[in-house]
Amino acid sequence: MKITAIMGSHRNNGHTSKILNYFLEQIREDNELRLINVNKVHVEHCKGCDYCIPHQGECVIKDDDMTWIYDDFMDCDLLVIASPVYFTAFPSKLKTVIDRTQMIYNLGDHSHIPNKKIIFIGVGGAPSYGHQFKGMEYTLEWYLKNLNAVPMGFVEISHTDETPALENKKAVAELDAQAQQIKNL
Repeated sequence: MKITAIMGSHRNNGHTSKILNYFLEQIREDNELRLINVNKVHVEHCKGCDYCIPHQGECVIKDDDMTWIYDDFMDCDLLVIASPVYFTAFPSKLKTVIDRTQMIYNLGDHSHIPNKKIIFIGVGGAPSYGHQFKGMEYTLEWYLKNLNAVPMGFVEISHTDETPALENKKAVAELDAQAQQIKNL
């Protein structure tokens, strides 16, 4: 299985990175894994120019890393997105990657995009509150349609300012269950 994972935190060794690495270790065996770290790729902001409408499948920006990231998004069987929550939304570097998939959205007919599954890992430093991950959920709703993806799970990890993500037994158990489900595919 082809797995593309996105580490969406601005901190390379923070809770998001650690919990994602834990999860990827569970599913790495017998799979082709590509890790995209938002801190190690160069992605320009979407210009909102609509070039991609008449030039189906093509973005006006041709000299950044989205040229190969598009291929990874289109070809993977499983997409794993791990991100901290900033003001109930994605941090700016990850949101820039998400916004650049406007090119895929503007393709119109997505039937030629292979079906894929997606697992999202949201990490919040604050104690859990009612709408902590709601902004991310709204963004993911449309993102899933763009990428022809079906959600497998949304693991929410709160209060990491007090309890590190890897010490959150409930979250680790949820990720272990997700990993087992992937192994059974």
